[in-house]
Amino acid sequence: MLTTDQNKLVEQMTPLMKRIAYHFMARLPTSVHVDDLIQAGLMGLLDTAKNFDDTQNAQFETYAIQRIRGSILD
Repeated sequence: MLTTDQNKLVEQMTPLMKRIAYHFMARLPTSVHVDDLIQAGLMGLLDTAKNFDDTQNAQFETYAIQRIRGSILD
């Protein structure tokens, strides 16, 4: 379960996650559905929100982009 702050981060980053999914869609065969990529990206984003540690001097967006891309590629 996410906290209120984590939910806000997910809501703010959802448009970016969708852009990443559509970017991947342009490079994949037509048999791959964008909804599947969005779902994988959302799973990465949720995982990022749960595990992000702001004491590590990293921006959430930078960390989230890497995790979203990794989730989609997996």
